[in-house]
Order: sequence, then C-alpha cells, then structure tokens
Amino acid sequence: MAKTDNLLLKESSGSIGKIMTITQKKSGKMLIGKHRGSSSVPPSEKQLGVQAKFKEGIIYGKAVMADPALKALYAAAVKGDQSAYNLAVRDAYKAPEITKISTDLYTGLIGSTITVRAVDDFKVASVRVAIYSAVGDLIEQGDAVLEANGLDWLYTATVANSAIAGCRVRAVAKDLPANETVYDVTVE
Repeated sequence: MAKTDNLLLKESSGSIGKIMTITQKKSGKMLIGKHRGSSSVPPSEKQLGVQAKFKEGIIYGKAVMADPALKALYAAAVKGDQSAYNLAVRDAYKAPEITKISTDLYTGLIGSTITVRAVDDFKVASVRVAIYSAVGDLIEQGDAVLEANGLDWLYTATVANSAIAGCRVRAVAKDLPANETVYDVTVE
C-alpha cells in the first residue's frame, strides 16, 4: 500500500470501483492499495482455521468494547494507529507463551516453590500449576502468584511429596480472552 497526503483524496475512504481501496488511519495518514477481490480457489484447512480464529477475535473485540473496564485496559496500551478494538482482536488471536518452568527449588516439602515464566502480547491473566507423580496421579494443583518482575509466576507447594524424581509439573497459562497454553516438565 502506498502512503499519501493527496489533497484530491483527502477525507476519502473505501473502494474506488474495483481498482483501489483507500484507508484512513487514526493518525490521519491515508493508505492507498490495490482493490482485493474474492479468491476463486477454495480455502485450505489451515486457512479455514485462521478464519475461525479471526472470527473469535472479532467476537472478543466487540465484547471488550462493550465492557468499560476492559475497554479502558486495552485503550491504555494502544500505540500509534492502533485502537483498543484492534489490540483486543490481536490478543484473542494469540495465546500466551510459557518459556520455562523452573523446578530447582521444588524439594517435595510443603513451602518449596516452582517458578513459571509466562508471557503474552498483552497480559497473562493466570497460571495454574499441577504436580503429578511418576505414575501420573495428581498430587496437588493450584494457582501461581505473579512476581514483582511481571514475568514469573510462583507456585508454593501445599502437599508433601517424598518421591519427586520423575514427577511431572504442568503449567497452564491463560490470557484475558481465555486462550491457554499448556507446558509440562519432568522433575529429575
């Protein structure tokens, strides 16, 4: 798309025939691009998945705009030509990411800790940790608490576990649109 400050097209937006499309940005910049028509090729499974995810994002974006508290939260984070609605749609499209689970301080004793590093393009809303025995039985689970650095979530053990070797720790991170990511590690 070309950027322009064309005086003839000032205050214009939309399509001109089937030739070009004009878009006005929040900053006042105008973008002119080739008019895009429908494809004659049926969408692939992957494309259909992307379309479905985008539709969910649109629904979430509309719900955010209807909720004054959420709208204000997203509006405070916008940059440039972005809008709170655009940011909410993008947030709904992308799930949070768990980059690591540290079990170095988990000894199996009550009060020992597990640290989960979770990030999101907007905000991680919660992290839930579950500890399973080597044979797969649930030992305990609960919510982790966000640390002051804004990246790490700390889970404190509440059940004694005398056989930690081979245990599996599972972390589930959720963002505001309820996308979730699951990450497992084995304690050695």
